[in-house]
Amino acid sequence: MNNKVIAEYKIKKVSNNIPEDFNDLVINEQPLTIFVNGYELVTLMTLPDMLKELSIGFLASEGILEHKSEIKKIAFSHQNTITRIELNKEIDIKLFKKRTLTSGCGKGITFTNLQDCAVEGINKGTLSFPANSINQLMTAMQKRATLFEQTGGTHTAALADESQLLYVIEDIGRHNTIDKIIGKALLDGVTLEDKVILTSGRVSSEIIIKIIKQQIPVLISRSAPTSAAVEIAREKDITLIGFTRGKRYNIYNDLNRIKYS
Repeated sequence: MNNKVIAEYKIKKVSNNIPEDFNDLVINEQPLTIFVNGYELVTLMTLPDMLKELSIGFLASEGILEHKSEIKKIAFSHQNTITRIELNKEIDIKLFKKRTLTSGCGKGITFTNLQDCAVEGINKGTLSFPANSINQLMTAMQKRATLFEQTGGTHTAALADESQLLYVIEDIGRHNTIDKIIGKALLDGVTLEDKVILTSGRVSSEIIIKIIKQQIPVLISRSAPTSAAVEIAREKDITLIGFTRGKRYNIYNDLNRIKYS
């Protein structure tokens, strides 16, 4: 058991009106307050793991950070509940004062206005994604969701190419899993324009916007999209797939990226 991300509690488990003492595993949750160039930007509720990737990924998905080279310094304090990031560029903090509570678990936060949710669409590119990889990658991602297996308390997301998973990341929030993937890819120097994101969670408008801003062409979910997500995907040329379970899935927007044998 990872004591950093999982807590153990003595509980009573009841079956057929018969209580029984039981040791239950519960996922840990903590706040992370992000300061940028001395300004307090946001507080996220998160799994206390991969906090550097989350901090950097959140800045990237909000358009504050574009390249790893823009990071001057990053430091954590107060038992890793505060991160202070110094960028070697100025940011207009006024642009990030208006926060939007999203439809995420625990209320995700974004500074993006849906009206200007991505000025440019996805570069069409030449990605050709095999249809048989869709269910295979989703199954492989679920098998690696070890924290969910132990606690039932996490979402999972993965970054993949056309045939294999590159990262699998869990967190209490579906938004956080995407941000952690974006942050890890940025820190590792991994390009995203020819990659695929898989997620266990519902695809809402703010998730699609994160994907668009990173020029990721394909998003595959085990769950449902919202109407706003479908409309944005169609407008901005995202290939969007939902309800990926067993050998089935729904294609809400394709753009001929899915190739059938």
